[in-house]
Amino acid sequence: MKVLASTFGEGDHNKVLDAMRRLPYERLVLIGERGLADSSSFRRIRDFEGLSGHDVDVEAVETDDFMELVNEISAVLQKHARNPSTGERNALVLNISGGSKLLGDAALIAAFRLGIEACHCDHQMTKLPVIRGATALDRFTPAQIRFISLLGGDFIQLDDIVVQFGAPSKQAVERVMRDLRKLDLLKTEVRNGRVSVALSRAGEEVSRALGKNCSS
Repeated sequence: MKVLASTFGEGDHNKVLDAMRRLPYERLVLIGERGLADSSSFRRIRDFEGLSGHDVDVEAVETDDFMELVNEISAVLQKHARNPSTGERNALVLNISGGSKLLGDAALIAAFRLGIEACHCDHQMTKLPVIRGATALDRFTPAQIRFISLLGGDFIQLDDIVVQFGAPSKQAVERVMRDLRKLDLLKTEVRNGRVSVALSRAGEEVSRALGKNCSS
């Protein structure tokens, strides 16, 4: 079965409708805060789906803690990743354009964790850097994995990372850093003319996933 899951909040019906037009699906799942089924935006989506005789599944998540939210959304995605009647794997794709930024970020990390294809639909569709069925180890180059492994939540000067990295040049390390920044896995700041780097919240989750895969 083809399943389209989407983050969702009040006022987001056009974003979800955009995803519905662009992506093939047989079942629609909306993920958002409690009470979303009472919103006028949800009623528009429900009525639209009702024209084709389909229901809309609603999955409520509610927490202010980012990693708990990642865990909740991961559980939702795992639930809908298989057909409950046959046990066969569904073709599940996730749209993260609806709801709050916190919800979207957590959904992206959940998709990354589970290897579920993800996209962002809002007037145009952007495919996000998640490869279906791929683990964290499959997603990154050895140099990127090495760079992530040297970091934590606290800032470290880039010059110190270059020394630990053992790369042939600083430019090679800077190139790895730029690639990881594009994926929103790093945060940087400049102090006294020196660049310092740390993992973002998303980067910390990726680091944990890499550690688990490396040790398994």
